Amino acid sequence: MKKILNYNLFAVAALVLLSSCNNDYDTTYTSSVKAIATTSVTSLNIAEGTSSTVTLTLDKPLNIKTDMKIEVLSGTGVFRDFTVTYGANEPLDIETSTDDGWGLIGYKITIPAYTTSFTFNINAVLDLLPEGTENLVLKLTPAGNGVTLLAPGSELINLTIPNTTSNNFVVNMEWNGDHPDAHGTIVPTTFTGTDSKEHEMCVYDFDLEIYDDTFSATPYFDYDNCPATVTIDAADPDGDYIVVPSFWTIGSVAATNVNIPKSGDIIFPVKVTMAKPGVFTHTTDMTGKFTYKKKGAVQGNPDAYIPIAIITKTGNNYVLTDYDTAEVLGSGRYANLLNNIKNKMKNKR
Repeated sequence: MKKILNYNLFAVAALVLLSSCNNDYDTTYTSSVKAIATTSVTSLNIAEGTSSTVTLTLDKPLNIKTDMKIEVLSGTGVFRDFTVTYGANEPLDIETSTDDGWGLIGYKITIPAYTTSFTFNINAVLDLLPEGTENLVLKLTPAGNGVTLLAPGSELINLTIPNTTSNNFVVNMEWNGDHPDAHGTIVPTTFTGTDSKEHEMCVYDFDLEIYDDTFSATPYFDYDNCPATVTIDAADPDGDYIVVPSFWTIGSVAATNVNIPKSGDIIFPVKVTMAKPGVFTHTTDMTGKFTYKKKGAVQGNPDAYIPIAIITKTGNNYVLTDYDTAEVLGSGRYANLLNNIKNKMKNKR
């Protein structure tokens, strides 16, 4: 009986001690009132290649930045049909990533501290595809620090993107193997160099040239960009134009060996897309035509230049034919082209 009594006395003493230390009436709780953001528009009609502005207005200034996100909720378009930018002096296309915990892919919107009015741009991407009008429902949500809420009726923006056509002809050459990851972020296909680091294939020098029908001049070329893009303007002379992608050089062997693949070879995923924007498009997959082991024109590769197509221009009309199968071209003209290319290589750059 003594043991039971002692245990009971101990329990009572513990309860008294706890109640004296945890008095709920001594605790002061505080709460913060979030700012409310209102959008200037709830619907936009933006033709491909053009932009419109959206202004977010806060009902009160905050002493810290405001994080928000804009993403695709539904519709016939996709995330890559538009971009979000802030201005000439601000970073462009701030996409969410898998590491920031912001959910599905979208664009980050950051309103600076002490700001009650903030404007950003929604840009409709001018792609090469012929397509109908696209409709997207964009969703604005608090994100990141979550210090701001959306006013009722300001959560959604209905975006309409009509198809845009062009009277020019565009040729685009890619070899970096860009593709979306599971989050939707566009990432390049990389290779491991002998420095044991991952590198993009843009470190290699590919060129895109379009020859006129005399094979003696290249009025259209892109030697510097990755991807490379060349445009034939509608006002340019009529005639035949030959599309010639090429592998210029594997580059110099730098001290870091970034241009040397650890595997010993790379099969470059070269793709050339040719289009009258918004009217028709064709992509030639040249994967396997160029490899690291074969090297480039500078290293003496006789197959560094590969004609793939003929563009026949008549005013604003373009007819695209395969170079190898077009009946209007014979082997004599092909040989003449290669001779002119070889001569041009000697004086290039």
